[in-house]
Amino acid sequence: MKVIFLDIDGVLNSDEYFDKIRGKKIDGIENDVDIRKIKLLKKALVVTGAKVVLSSSWRYTRKGEELKKLLLRFGIKTDSTPYIGNERGKEIKQWLENHPDTEDYVILDDEIFDSYDEVLMKKLIKISNGNGKSFGEGLQPKDIETIINRFGRNKLSYDDELER
Repeated sequence: MKVIFLDIDGVLNSDEYFDKIRGKKIDGIENDVDIRKIKLLKKALVVTGAKVVLSSSWRYTRKGEELKKLLLRFGIKTDSTPYIGNERGKEIKQWLENHPDTEDYVILDDEIFDSYDEVLMKKLIKISNGNGKSFGEGLQPKDIETIINRFGRNKLSYDDELER
C-alpha cells in the first residue's frame, strides 16, 4: 500500500483561494478547502493507487468530519493518524507501525515539525511557502508530479479513470 499523509492548511487551501472567496457567501467546509486542490490530490491517487491518511490537526475536529465527507464526494476515503500529543512525526510513525503493509509513503505538509526525524524528512514533500504563518500557494501540479515520480503509475491512467 502507498500512502499520502495529508495536512490540510497550506495544502488543500492557499492565500490565493482565501483572497478569491473573501466577501463571498460559501457554506460549509468549502469555505476552508479549495476544490481545485482536492482534484489535484485525486489525480495523484488515481495515477498511483495511493491512499490518504489525515495527519492534519483537523482530523479529530468537526471541520475534519466535514472534510472527510467532502473527500468522499470525490471518491477519496481517508484514515487518520493516532493522536500522540500533537507530535506529527510520532503520530505518522505509530500509524506506519500499525500498518506494516505500507510499501511506501510521502508526507504532504506546509510545515516541518520537530518530531520529523531524518527518515520522515526524506518522505516530506514540503508544500507551500507559508511555513505555518500563512497558507502560501497550497498543493501544485509540480507536487503531484513529485508524488507520481516517487510512487510510479498504476496501469490505469488518470484520463481513463475520468472517463469511467
